[in-house]
Formats: sequence, C-alpha cells, structure tokens
Amino acid sequence: MLLCPPGAAGSIIRMDLIDSSMPSWVVGRHVVRLERPDLVSVAFRGATSAAEAEQIRDVYIAIGKQVGKFDILFDASDLVFLEAGARAAWTRGGKVYPLRHVVCFGASFPTRTVIMTVYRAGRLLVPSVFDFHIEFAATEQEARTRLAALGSQAGYACASA
Repeated sequence: MLLCPPGAAGSIIRMDLIDSSMPSWVVGRHVVRLERPDLVSVAFRGATSAAEAEQIRDVYIAIGKQVGKFDILFDASDLVFLEAGARAAWTRGGKVYPLRHVVCFGASFPTRTVIMTVYRAGRLLVPSVFDFHIEFAATEQEARTRLAALGSQAGYACASA
C-alpha cells in the first residue's frame, strides 16, 4: 500500500498501518489521521491540488483495505480552495471509497457549496464509488456527536468523541 507518512509531504513510501497506534499522513499541508477503530480525521489546509487529492484518495483506499469501511471527520475550517483538477480527482479513479459517513465541520458557505457539488457530481457520474452519506456541522464536537449518532443508528460504534 502506498502512503505518505508525516514529514514526507509529496513522497510516497510503503507503510503498514498496524505499526502505529494512531497513524497519520501529511499530503502537502493536509493531514489525514486514523483514529482507531474506524474513524479517519482529515484536515485540509489552504488550497488543494489534483495531486494532493489523488494522494488523499489513495490513503483512504489503503486505510479501507486495512480496516474496512470507516467514517470521516472532515475539518474544512482552513480549506481555501479545491482546484478544478482536485475536484475532478475526487470523482475519478474507479475504486469505491470505503466510507460510510462524512461529516464536515468549519466549512464556509462557498466551501460547503463546492464540497456538495463534487459529492453530487460523484453520485451522478459514479454512484457505486460515492456510496456514502455526507453532511455538515458547525464544530468538531458537533461533527463527532453526529458521527456517533449515525453509527449507533446503523448498528456500529465508531471511535469515541
């Protein structure tokens, strides 16, 4: 599996997720962290390029191979812009995202609009790849609480808040 470890932004190396209690990857200025057992937190910082979106997508796929389906806690408070190539990268690649739910917090109205546009485009173009639910919350705590509620409704428990 190909993943970017912290401090190696832009470089790709092999890493077994089992080797760390809370593995994380830095892709550009963005950080992806696996919170056991099945919650991934991702913080987007600044603009997001197509290459970064593809690397983050690859991290999601690799995590899914290790833990199965998971939820995403998406911090968009410092997300500035998704380049056109980044928006397109999320909707191509052909592999099913191993996601159950994504709850995004801290997103401005324009950012929420872009995220939902990409999500809806993905659902229309490749519905089998975008077989997950997405919604928004104001704060991280609200997002964690919502993910916990979604998990208990579906009959599983995700990482605690």
